[in-house]
Amino acid sequence: MINTQTSNQSSLEVDYCPECGEKTSTIVEFMGAKKKVPCMCKCKREEYEKQRELDMKVEQQRKLDRLKEYSLMDKSFMQYTFGNFKTDKYNKDLYKLAVEYCNEWTRMKKENTGMILMGPPGAGKSYLSFCIANELLNKFVPVIAISTIGIINKIYSSYNSYGEEGEAHIINSLKNADLLVLDDLGAEHTSARGKEKQIIYSIIDSRVRQGKPIIITTNLNKQQLREKLISEDRIDRSFDRLTAVAPILEIEGPSRRKEEGNRRFDSLMGLLKK
Repeated sequence: MINTQTSNQSSLEVDYCPECGEKTSTIVEFMGAKKKVPCMCKCKREEYEKQRELDMKVEQQRKLDRLKEYSLMDKSFMQYTFGNFKTDKYNKDLYKLAVEYCNEWTRMKKENTGMILMGPPGAGKSYLSFCIANELLNKFVPVIAISTIGIINKIYSSYNSYGEEGEAHIINSLKNADLLVLDDLGAEHTSARGKEKQIIYSIIDSRVRQGKPIIITTNLNKQQLREKLISEDRIDRSFDRLTAVAPILEIEGPSRRKEEGNRRFDSLMGLLKK
């Protein structure tokens, strides 16, 4: 009688890939019996790695899309990047500082270091702050970047749809993001009850107390900002606490909005010469 098990084991042969020549199967021994099991050749390993990289890129893009949605950033500001930033003698040092801030983000976050970009309208404060936001978002850092007017509109809209829970959700998101970029502080409308001011400055105060970095842009000067941050008891402790973790950086130079407006005006007038 022929021992079929022995016969089958003796006939086991390793398979090879016709493309790369590496093994596509191997012989293993388990509990006294030899078996042929598949294995990956070079072709299959490369195919697997390509698929794994593709899956990772897809997942990273999904994560980035979620972060951008969570950021509350207006779509127009998503085009503000360091690659599109135009440097000149007025802003080149601030540009370098902003780039290095992103490069050193882990340390900046740990040390709770933010900044206040202060200067006249059109000086490039918002552009620079949203460049920082977009750079960090692309590094998968949870950032919220929104104007103070946008915050109030979001909160009121959420309140109208979901009541106090909707309002609380927006405020908690602003308080807990890794970085909050708060654009155009001081431009928000304040009602007779002053609720808008209370909301904005409770968010700022909460982040300062929690040790979470904040970047603020404002057209206000130092004294006006100090007045804005004075509490009901007329003590300006909030200003001192904020500037201790977010130093004031003053931006100078001509209004880039006016320069762009003049350029477009000249372009239109040029049509008359044709």
